[in-house]
Amino acid sequence: MTFSEFQRIIRHMNTKLFKFSFLLALLISCSQIEIEPINSSENTQSPTESSQSNIEPKPVESNPIEIDKKEEKKEVVAKIPPKIEHTPAVAAYCKKVDKYFEKYSWGKSHCENFQWNHVRNSFWGNPIVWHVFGDEKRVKTAPEKTTMILCGVHGDEITPIKFCYDLLNDLKNKPEITGDNLVVIAPIVAPDSFFRSQPTRTNARGVDANRNFPTKDWDEKALKLWKHRYSSDKRRYPGKKAMSEQETYFQVNLINRYKPSKIISVHAPLTLIDYDGPDHTEHAGANQLLIQMSDKAGKYRINNYPFFPGSLGNWAGNERNIPTYTLELPNSDWTKTEKFYETFRTAIYHAIGQTLEQNSDQEKVSNSKESKLDDDKVL
Repeated sequence: MTFSEFQRIIRHMNTKLFKFSFLLALLISCSQIEIEPINSSENTQSPTESSQSNIEPKPVESNPIEIDKKEEKKEVVAKIPPKIEHTPAVAAYCKKVDKYFEKYSWGKSHCENFQWNHVRNSFWGNPIVWHVFGDEKRVKTAPEKTTMILCGVHGDEITPIKFCYDLLNDLKNKPEITGDNLVVIAPIVAPDSFFRSQPTRTNARGVDANRNFPTKDWDEKALKLWKHRYSSDKRRYPGKKAMSEQETYFQVNLINRYKPSKIISVHAPLTLIDYDGPDHTEHAGANQLLIQMSDKAGKYRINNYPFFPGSLGNWAGNERNIPTYTLELPNSDWTKTEKFYETFRTAIYHAIGQTLEQNSDQEKVSNSKESKLDDDKVL
């Protein structure tokens, strides 16, 4: 091999080595370069604008579970009852009720959660209130479906007051119990006698509110009986004249307004159920209800307790033929209130659901008496 041939071979090898080195370097550099999409020469928009104009936005898909939760949340909010507005007098009354509930370790009364009707005050200015479950229009269309329940007629009988508040809260939380019936409840008929450090049977004027009704025999017998039979016992003083007390006016006008087919007045401590009203020949249903209430309260004792001049049983049951049931709880021990209510809960539910129709004679008697009370028809 000549020297010139050797030089030609070396030059040829150097050329291939250079090309290989160049290609290798080019490949390495390309792998490190981020290649951007090439826009059309006719497109004058920026890459961002082009991307937004050519791609349709997809609708935002909501999680069905989240939608359900939102709807459920809205539904719960809708069920919250509106706040009840009270007059200053009723608001102060409810605070006072809670104060005494705390005193007797009864917890909250929830007095502020009820729409109270308030027209009349006691002698000391305490509101005498009542609450109605159901449509008041039914008083005219279906008076036989109206039940009236009275508690706290005697302030020292404190267990009936808790009894009525327990019933109020039960009926509020369980509207199915009331159904299409009307239930009128006055939980503290005589607030002056209850709102004391030591509750009393008589009101602020020293009168027994259950001896002050304007019965036919009041003028002749009320004061005589009080003096001779009860030796002028201050706890049973009937007053100087019938209908002299605000608590009596309240009950009389409440009965005239709602014309209940039955009245349940809760007292203590005689441990019995007493009935005043038409006998079984005139009103079999009323007498049957008496037995049924006893059965549903564990055969609670029934006693034909005598009525007195000026008593509710005499005025409403005897003279007006409104079936009137006096439920006497065993005692006034405030630590036993839950036990007493549980004993009679089913019996009271049953009584509310019973329809007792009034007869024509009863309506005539009631109407004849109403005319004497026209001066205070609205409570």
